[in-house]
Amino acid sequence: MPELTCTVPVPKTPQELEQAVKQYIVNDLRGDELLCQWQAIRDASLNQDFCVPTDSDLVAGEDSY
Repeated sequence: MPELTCTVPVPKTPQELEQAVKQYIVNDLRGDELLCQWQAIRDASLNQDFCVPTDSDLVAGEDSY
């Protein structure tokens, strides 16, 4: 099976990702274009850092009880 070469840019920010998903839903994509768009959205989703812990996010340990 030949390897698929995609030139679709991978979204970097949550806003770009959201826009890419909206475009994916409304466009009538087929074949390689469909797969390339899906892969770009998947890769962007996996690369997002939605939760960056801060000092205020820490959960108290046993010593606090």
